Amino acid sequence: MDKKPEVAFVDFSGNLFDRHAIYCLSAYLKKNGIETCYINKRNFSETIAQLKRVPPKLLLYSSYSSGIPVFIKFDKIVKDTLGTKSVIGGPGPTFDSNIITGSSIDALCIGEGEYALAEFIKNGFRPIKNIIANTDSSVSAGSDYFSFVDLNNAPFPHRDLVYKNDFVLRNMPSKQFLAGRGCPYMCTYCHNNIQNKIFKTCGPLVRKKSVGYLISEIKEVKRRYPLELVAFQDDTFILGKEWLLEFCETFPRQIGLPYTCNIRANLMNEEIIKALKASNCACVYWSIESGNEVIRNRLLKRGMSEEEILGTSRLLGKYKIPHRNGGLVGLPGEKFEEMLETLELNIKTKPRFGFASIFIPFPGLELTNYALEHSYLSEGVGRNLPKNTHLYSCLNFTVRDKLRIRKFIYLYPLFVNYPILYYNKRIYRLLFALPACFLYLIFNFICGYKLATLYRVKVSLPVRIALMWRYLRNPF
Repeated sequence: MDKKPEVAFVDFSGNLFDRHAIYCLSAYLKKNGIETCYINKRNFSETIAQLKRVPPKLLLYSSYSSGIPVFIKFDKIVKDTLGTKSVIGGPGPTFDSNIITGSSIDALCIGEGEYALAEFIKNGFRPIKNIIANTDSSVSAGSDYFSFVDLNNAPFPHRDLVYKNDFVLRNMPSKQFLAGRGCPYMCTYCHNNIQNKIFKTCGPLVRKKSVGYLISEIKEVKRRYPLELVAFQDDTFILGKEWLLEFCETFPRQIGLPYTCNIRANLMNEEIIKALKASNCACVYWSIESGNEVIRNRLLKRGMSEEEILGTSRLLGKYKIPHRNGGLVGLPGEKFEEMLETLELNIKTKPRFGFASIFIPFPGLELTNYALEHSYLSEGVGRNLPKNTHLYSCLNFTVRDKLRIRKFIYLYPLFVNYPILYYNKRIYRLLFALPACFLYLIFNFICGYKLATLYRVKVSLPVRIALMWRYLRNPF
């Protein structure tokens, strides 16, 4: 007889991304004899009905700041119905420990949760190190946290937990992997630089799985599930030249599939590009963020020159590696003319697909604090953030400028791939005169088509229908 799960991961996201945190946490809990289950329904009533059939002793939630209100609302209903204890983790709680104050959620998890959750459950749900009780207001960056997880001695991520409940993710021909954790860079719009300060005593900030471990993990997924393309989601996959060259020699020989990864312009050279090409790299993703030198390197602290950006573009073109490129607009104090500089530099890099995101001022970010200090952002806005980076700006732009930014985001991929539409001012003005809702539909169609092409999404008709429905329901 199967052992009943003690822990339930509750997820309302319904997007197209692999659930790396859930995979890793479930694997470690199971290693410690703690059974888990996964519930991903679109509404509260169905979720609670399924919980009643289990029922677990602990609910686990994971979220960015923008998703936390959903879990707060859900948890209140759960407490009134089942009284089950709950813990929330992820970037939101990690970088804003007051975000669940006043809610019924019992505790929050700061940073990595593998070691902490296992101890928390074994000790009768008593807060310990990374697990902080909701009522504890003394959380600080100097707290005594568990050491970082030893990735090479950890069990393989437990994908079965999610895949057996998610028809789309299970049957996707491209699946996402992490080759390691951490990023050494100090970009002000990213949580990594804050994380590096908080957890600087917990071990090496950047950790890589050994090439052998990573290859074995991919082989196991390939054996059990459809897999035609490996998508590495590491912030900067090419960190560590010796590791990268070993990977590029081993991967095509033992896996024999195409893959995609994220790169960074200031790390690229011809040796690395050659290695990526030889190892069957099908596409790379990289970010310019801003075409304005001052914004890019002083405000965002990207640490890369225009020469490095264009040099990387030339190398990718020379070795015929398709690439998609990202920009970030709606930044504190940014003028619309400076946003156009980002577009123009992106056009020069000649990507297969270029798009931009609107900056979201997540609590705890260095750039969010800058926006607050310089009155580009009003206090309290961080509690009501957009669900994705293509909806609207939270900063104190005028209503006219906010609309213009939205339209600019929606037209951005079109302008990058067909520059004549941007440089012909008559066409440019005509496109900007179209309603934002219409441009949003065009934007989603272009992005869906481009991403499916780049990631070689070739699936059966039932999976294709389910995939398209999920994409339209949850764009980006």
